[in-house]
Amino acid sequence: STLVRMVVDADGQVLDMGRGVRLATPAQRRALYVRYATCITEGCPIPAHLCQIDHIDPWASGGRTDLDRLAPCCSFHNRDRAIHPQRYRIRRTDDGRWALTYLGLHPQRVPR
Repeated sequence: STLVRMVVDADGQVLDMGRGVRLATPAQRRALYVRYATCITEGCPIPAHLCQIDHIDPWASGGRTDLDRLAPCCSFHNRDRAIHPQRYRIRRTDDGRWALTYLGLHPQRVPR
């Protein structure tokens, strides 16, 4: 016999999808909109409901579509982080949410 961990919301909607589904489900989106007001990038004012749902661990690198590993990220920061991961630091805040800190341009790309 096999034991399977399943996380559901109050309506019984599954919130942890693992590797079976790449995009966040409507139930996951609703849960994230309650948890986050804006993009997870510090100082970014884009409302969460206008953001893309980002995998904390990139999908291409084995990231899972589980509620605890997802967060809203505006299209600019999501794309820039994917192309230039060295520009960002991801961390958990004291309340368990994700926060993305922009560290600045890569030293070789500083405007002269």
